[in-house]
Amino acid sequence: QDDNDEQQQQQQHDFDPIAFLNQHYYTEQQLVSALPTLRSAISTRLTTLDDSLSTTLRHQASLAPLISQDVLHARNAVHQLASRMHSVKTQALQSESAVIEITRDMKRLDYAKRHLQRTITALKRLHMLLHAAEQLRMAATIDPSTCPI
Repeated sequence: QDDNDEQQQQQQHDFDPIAFLNQHYYTEQQLVSALPTLRSAISTRLTTLDDSLSTTLRHQASLAPLISQDVLHARNAVHQLASRMHSVKTQALQSESAVIEITRDMKRLDYAKRHLQRTITALKRLHMLLHAAEQLRMAATIDPSTCPI
């Protein structure tokens, strides 16, 4: 279709009215006799084009408020979208900060847990050592003659 439009534009620029008339009317008498018909056809065509143009302009004028309203709605929608995008970005940054903080806290708790387990293990061993020492002290204080062995 673009090629067709280009050809029509080229033909309009290259239009030679004298060549057109010579091609369609071979004698001056033929042209003179056809002039009233041509004038009528051209007048009818101009009237049709004027009516069509007027109708189109009225239609465009009636659509202008709707188009203006649609443009306003589109602008508002774009602004709302930009606002939502900014809000999502802000929330994402806050979430990222929260995740980093939670991860840091988890590492601290893991470190504390590890030390707490080692402390509990050391206390259990100390308790066993104290218990064994108490048993040895008790065994040392028992009279060997009363011992059944």
